[in-house]
Amino acid sequence: MKRFLDFLTNSPAAVTFAVLSVLGIVVFAVPGLHPYAWIIGLILCLGVIGALLMFHGEWRRAQKQIDSLRQSLSTERGRLDTLGLTPVDEEVTALPDEERAHRILDLLPDSAGLVQSLRLDATYGTLEVDELEPLHTFRKEFAKSSFDNPRSHTAFMNLYRAAEALSIWVNEETRQLAADRTKREISPGDSRKGGWREYTEARSRGESLGDRFVSARWEFNQTALELGLVA
Repeated sequence: MKRFLDFLTNSPAAVTFAVLSVLGIVVFAVPGLHPYAWIIGLILCLGVIGALLMFHGEWRRAQKQIDSLRQSLSTERGRLDTLGLTPVDEEVTALPDEERAHRILDLLPDSAGLVQSLRLDATYGTLEVDELEPLHTFRKEFAKSSFDNPRSHTAFMNLYRAAEALSIWVNEETRQLAADRTKREISPGDSRKGGWREYTEARSRGESLGDRFVSARWEFNQTALELGLVA
């Protein structure tokens, strides 16, 4: 209860939504207002839409603050890590950002595997299980990772979010083929509560997530090249 009250206190959108809810109850509770209820109800609906937009704005600001804090933390951690280091031979020197970038691009190559399959054919007729494994591995391995350079960290976060969303979609919306365990397909409409309409929506969402993932991977690769993290 205390957390809920704190949320109401700290969120203008929540306060607006609560006020609109109280006003709605008053409209239905006072008989004298019933002739004007539809007008007041319309105004309340517009207010609720405004409150939802405020919720969205607060969420986006919170995400930016989280990314900014992570970038600041990575920068400070990088400075601390440089203190007290002893010189080493240049041939074996490797920056953490370079190692992370190489590992990510090795897991998600552009000329083979899932990225190439999505780029050449994003219709999601079938998906190769062995091509999906690096996607799930990337999601688990880099769940708590960050880059020291702000530009590479932003590109990494965009790629990670895209990969995470696609990985979740694969786990929730696809199934292994009974005749071929090496492939997955989108669960058909006859096995869904929403039928084939739900199947179409799931497929459309998968195509959108696949496009976003391929674009984010390209963006990360370009950023890594520009910053000299990879050759």
